Amino acid sequence: MSDLPAVSVVLPTLNEQGYLRDCLDSLLAQDYPSIREIVVVDGGSTDQTREIAADAGSLVRVVDNPRVTAAAAMNVGVQAAACDLVVRADAHTLYATDYVRRSVEALQASGADWVGGRMNPVGTTSFGRAVAAVTSSPVGVGPGRFHYATQAQDVETVYLGVFDRRIVAEVGGYDETELQWAAEDQELNYRLRRHGRRIRFDPQIRSWYFPRQQPRRLWDQYFNYGVCKASTLKKHRTLPYWRPLVPAAMVAGSAGWMALHLLRRRPLTAALPVVGYAGAAGIVAVRLAGDPGVAPHRAFAALGICHWAYGLGFWSGVLRILRGRPFDSRPGGHR
Repeated sequence: MSDLPAVSVVLPTLNEQGYLRDCLDSLLAQDYPSIREIVVVDGGSTDQTREIAADAGSLVRVVDNPRVTAAAAMNVGVQAAACDLVVRADAHTLYATDYVRRSVEALQASGADWVGGRMNPVGTTSFGRAVAAVTSSPVGVGPGRFHYATQAQDVETVYLGVFDRRIVAEVGGYDETELQWAAEDQELNYRLRRHGRRIRFDPQIRSWYFPRQQPRRLWDQYFNYGVCKASTLKKHRTLPYWRPLVPAAMVAGSAGWMALHLLRRRPLTAALPVVGYAGAAGIVAVRLAGDPGVAPHRAFAALGICHWAYGLGFWSGVLRILRGRPFDSRPGGHR
């Protein structure tokens, strides 16, 4: 233990009173003896977030984030951190007691530059449990290996992670202006890989994330994820990986097929893409319903929302590019 370096935990927040106390409790219960501080970087919460953080103990300190967004919060937090080694945390997540220790050990043992663990979703409602099942499956989220992989390996991006803040400074920090909000982590990992840095996944680093629990919120989230990938495409003239093209191709292909057959007055054949998707998704939903508490019809709905919202969001982002419209650096369309 004496050889393990001191770390700063950086935790962006904005109106997180429903999650923050449990999140901080799990971070304060870590078995790693060299956590120097937990930096809560708050973007102007109007609920009890700041009060909860202020009452959490001397290890926790609150730093203002006047630029509001998660990308800005990470830039502020990384700069304000007392330690070079930073653990990036999320308020919607609970952490195993050995989370920080295993993160640092994996970073040292692997020689990688950024190490993160598996994103284990936990549903707290009937629909939320279906979302957890869908987002733990390759069919639901594609080959994003930090969602379901069981072996340590180098990857394109990870959930959260531990890193030396100097490598973030080398590539210019988190992008606060050019990207759609929520694109900041995967885009930063892409820039790091372009600069020869290794991103490592280790399933022994355990945490539990609370996904969206309502259909409309899940739709908004995945639609925004699609827009995020379009914003990355605009910035780099390429995608960091190919998987966004699958839901985008599904949406475009289905729309083209349906338009063509409707113009030819063939409504039955026009519906074939939707019928085909429904059949395939139904089979997958029945298999996912093997998880405790997951109903097939809710898994079917979660699958459809993830796929179609993502694909539509991507094309919405492409349309923004073609029209010369900026992306939204913060939720609500405000820059």
